[in-house]
Amino acid sequence: MLKVSVIVPVYNPGAHIDDCIASLLGQTLAPEEYELIFVDDGSTDETPARLDALAAERPHVRVKHIENSGWPGRPRNLGIEMAEGEYVYFVDNDDWLGKDALRRLCGRAERDEADIVIGKVVGEGKFVARSVFKRDRKDVTLEWAPLVRLLTPHKLFRRSLLDEHAIRFPEGRRRLEDHVFTMHAYFHARSISVLAGYPCYHWVLRDDAENASVIELEPVGYFGNVREVLDLIDEHMEPGPLRDRVRSHWYRGKMLGRVGGRNFMERDPAQKRPLYEEIRRLALERFGDEVNAYLAFNARARSRLLRAGDYEGLDALAAFEAGLRTEAALVELEPDEDGVALVIESRIMSDAGPLAFERDGDRLLWVPPDALAGRLDAAAREATEDMERNYADVLITSLKDGTEYQLRTESETRFEPAGDAGQVTAVLTSRARMASRVAVAKAKLRPGEWTVGVTAAVAGFTPGGVPVQAGRWPVRLPLVVTVTGDGRLVPPRLRGEVARRFPRVTRAFRRVRAGAPG
Repeated sequence: MLKVSVIVPVYNPGAHIDDCIASLLGQTLAPEEYELIFVDDGSTDETPARLDALAAERPHVRVKHIENSGWPGRPRNLGIEMAEGEYVYFVDNDDWLGKDALRRLCGRAERDEADIVIGKVVGEGKFVARSVFKRDRKDVTLEWAPLVRLLTPHKLFRRSLLDEHAIRFPEGRRRLEDHVFTMHAYFHARSISVLAGYPCYHWVLRDDAENASVIELEPVGYFGNVREVLDLIDEHMEPGPLRDRVRSHWYRGKMLGRVGGRNFMERDPAQKRPLYEEIRRLALERFGDEVNAYLAFNARARSRLLRAGDYEGLDALAAFEAGLRTEAALVELEPDEDGVALVIESRIMSDAGPLAFERDGDRLLWVPPDALAGRLDAAAREATEDMERNYADVLITSLKDGTEYQLRTESETRFEPAGDAGQVTAVLTSRARMASRVAVAKAKLRPGEWTVGVTAAVAGFTPGGVPVQAGRWPVRLPLVVTVTGDGRLVPPRLRGEVARRFPRVTRAFRRVRAGAPG
């Protein structure tokens, strides 16, 4: 039996399919152990002829042409019906795979006896939840919260699982068909594994009119599709805290996430109000106070304004969050035998100054911008307990292909005066160690340049990852570390004014470059 059938829905990709085809043909898995199934969804460019020629040359390539269905659900379903492999793996025609992806995925499935293997996804212009790929895992279930944070179909599925439970993609032009498919598979899988140490799937943002992922959503239809996912969850899960937590994923991401921050501010003004109204309708219909237990402080404030029907308040909060930024600076760098230890300070800033909180006895209350004055009472502004969940994760990213790993990081929060008397801001200190092998993910870093970055969150406010700067503000020198072919780490040499102002960091860089221990 073939180990795996790779299913690729295709529609007018043009040259975007080049990297996909090359990566699929270049796999380390022997050609007789896998097949490539391209389902052409009525393409009108030169792709159909190209695929036919490829199938004529390669015995493990098969092609099926169908009339245009307008969405990837039907091509994927036909691919499942055609598949002869023990597993199926879905690849979109503008994405590509790591060379050893199929071999590693199948090997992990066999070792773990897994029905589903989630291989590391690298987002090239797309967000990928980092919590999914901190380390390898086996036998995960929905008890593990990150499982629902990546519901794309780019996973290895045991084909018998899909056939036994009639798990297929909804067809036609609709959204969240991948959520329905993947959640259905999760509910029936006996074992699910995560392969975090190797970048299997490179998920590429292609910004053009024919890419379904960038087409402006139609609110009524889209949130009707959200209801279908919620119905599926309610059908397969007993009422209780676990189901509430799983359902909260869609409330946070697909609903609150669309009426907040940069996402909301950058939308067409004509689209914002209808979007808000449909989201509020669904929020009042399907969610109650139970969801608050699964929301960070900033999301609770957003939820309160949404449910109260305060559109202007939501807009003001979105504008505030869109203007936030993280500043991160290297404080210490100490080499050891095969790596470097890093100490990094981070804080969250707005155009008006640091993200501020005011003390009220033992409580910490968020200080909102003037545009939100009077819209949130003291109870809605309290962030005391949320401060215990602050973090600043240290990340490293390959400048070559965007592969990212999260280092094992210890973070602590201290408060410094900010703004008016009695106001403070949170300063996060992170300690991490970088070596040529990432301990958490058990991944060996490829030779080349890697940037060091930080993603910080204070009371849920998370502006996004930023490069770490070598030295304190206002010095701006991104920290880039080179991994040599023999596994040594070489940070950049500091010169000029930076070297004069930060001699301790400069000496540490020189010791590492010379290969000397601390």
